[in-house]
Amino acid sequence: MYRDILPRRTRVARQSTVFRPWAMSIACILALTSCVRATAGEYDGFTEPSRRVSVASVETGTIKSMEVQEGSVVQKGQVLARLDDDLFLALVAIAEESTRAQGALKSAQAELAMRSDRWEKICELREQGHARQEEVDRARMDVEVAEARVLSANELTELKRLELEKARIQLARRTVFAPLTGIVATLRKDEGEFVAPNDPYVVEIVTLDPLLATFSIPSSDALPLRKGDAVSVYLDDAEKIVAGEIDVVAPVTDAESGTVRVKVRIANRDGVYRGGERCTLQLKPVMETAGPRP
Repeated sequence: MYRDILPRRTRVARQSTVFRPWAMSIACILALTSCVRATAGEYDGFTEPSRRVSVASVETGTIKSMEVQEGSVVQKGQVLARLDDDLFLALVAIAEESTRAQGALKSAQAELAMRSDRWEKICELREQGHARQEEVDRARMDVEVAEARVLSANELTELKRLELEKARIQLARRTVFAPLTGIVATLRKDEGEFVAPNDPYVVEIVTLDPLLATFSIPSSDALPLRKGDAVSVYLDDAEKIVAGEIDVVAPVTDAESGTVRVKVRIANRDGVYRGGERCTLQLKPVMETAGPRP
């Protein structure tokens, strides 16, 4: 069914593998002189994930549990792994209990109320001539000292609240979350393994929708290509031609090969196409039917 549209390399592979020496030499020369072109308007390439992220732990420690497996579909924010957290759970509990302790603040507030009441009474007695000015001044100073103690208790309460927040953040950092939606491609660590500063990676996640196909195209053939152009891509593994859209046309030509890197975006909603497979870009059908560019 696909005989007329299969890339030339596939059709040649199906022929006899017996060659004469001179035929082998000619084949090698042709391969070297046109390594990127399969046939007129066809170019070999490979598929790859549109995103590949190695997820690292920001903390060191032993893996307590792995919450995913290779091939698991994960959503952004989903838990991937947990590090040992017994110490940090205890620190959070201590910080919470310390925050609930209000004894010092209530004592300072009660002392301030008592000193303020005494100062008011002494001021009244002073107006009636039954108290000396020294007693009024001393009572006023006692009120200021009590106010300072209340302020100190409030500051201590705020510091305890911040310590609790710090402990909770440290506990949360013992959990590794997915930074994006995708598929778990590789588990870099397993339960019981140690996550060190020089090897912090735990999981590798890839995004296969969309899938990207990368090709190296001669500069002259890549000149008319633009981002968003519709093209056809033959996937070797699926033995199928699929529609694609040019996503990237490199602005720089490789000086050694004289080729331009072109990436094609392929819809892969159901995840039926794999990354790392050989494929062929077919420009000729699209270029023949496309109208002139402005």
